[in-house]
Amino acid sequence: MNELKYSRRSILGATALGLVMTVAPATLSLAQDDEGPLVVFLLPENVTARWESQDKPFFIAAMEREYPGVRVRVENALNDPAKQLSQAEAALVSGAKVLVVTAIDQRGAAVIVEHARREGVPVIAYDRLIQEADLAYYVSVDGHTIGELQGTWLAENTEDGDRIVVINGSPTDDNAHLFEQGYMSVLQPMFDDGSRVLVESVWTPGWDPSKAQEQMEQILTRTDNGVDAVLSANDGMAGGIIAALDAQRLAGEVPVTGLDGTLSSLQLILQGKQSMTVWRSLNDQASKAAAIAAALLRGEEPDASLVEGAPMNNGRVDVPWAKVVPMVITTENMQLEIDDGAVTAEDLCKGMPEVGPCSA
Repeated sequence: MNELKYSRRSILGATALGLVMTVAPATLSLAQDDEGPLVVFLLPENVTARWESQDKPFFIAAMEREYPGVRVRVENALNDPAKQLSQAEAALVSGAKVLVVTAIDQRGAAVIVEHARREGVPVIAYDRLIQEADLAYYVSVDGHTIGELQGTWLAENTEDGDRIVVINGSPTDDNAHLFEQGYMSVLQPMFDDGSRVLVESVWTPGWDPSKAQEQMEQILTRTDNGVDAVLSANDGMAGGIIAALDAQRLAGEVPVTGLDGTLSSLQLILQGKQSMTVWRSLNDQASKAAAIAAALLRGEEPDASLVEGAPMNNGRVDVPWAKVVPMVITTENMQLEIDDGAVTAEDLCKGMPEVGPCSA
């Protein structure tokens, strides 16, 4: 558990009558009543670097800006839906006023929303839509658009007859299916007309990089290294895929896509081993979520500019959607991530070739 408190209250140990009071745990609980309201941010896992390295610090900083005095607690369920439910229940018992949830199980997490609703606590779905639930808001990028960007880049950077492996994300993550729909909307017609060849399409439980590496190793063995490009649904898996390619001296020869713009993926791009990543400003995404949470704490409607456009239906309600814009990142425009605060130039360029933003 990580809890930041931006306000403190001293406890007086004597009454006006001069009676000394012992500070018991119950007294401490009462003493905290006039501290800032509690917002709890529930993260899904730590195998994907962005959650702890970007989303978490960006959200904490944005909440402090948007609502000085707020308390922010960040919990990571480590890919365990039951643990995430327990964390949500504990947050409600602790008096959380807003929950921001990146669901592991996007259908099962409806229970979290229902428990919160009974307590009068709004839930913001962060990055992943929670299905069949009375959500307050949804903050995320358009997953289909992400997939289209990945698929279009791969189509434009491969040739007729090239053999493509598709390594999808977690089958239990609706976003992974949206990404797949997006890139297959570009690639499937090419597979159908024979201009590109689909070698295999596999799914990767939990977005696990080690599983993606194992899958890639097996495909390379089965095809006798007969692979010309890999559609990797995210950066973490791309790292595992590249490790498998590297073992066969194919890294840098086989284009590999990605998603999230993590530090490790950017460095792989600088080394010429990963070809691109799709990035959206997680600083922007976390800031939108914080601005909405702050408005809810004040009992206000969030600024209309945050949720302009069509809502997202989750099977029960039309959820107001704060969209974030994705873009392709290569060495040519990697400076955008430095400017955004996603990475520092010092961290990015340490030990890297002098290319892109690391040019002398």
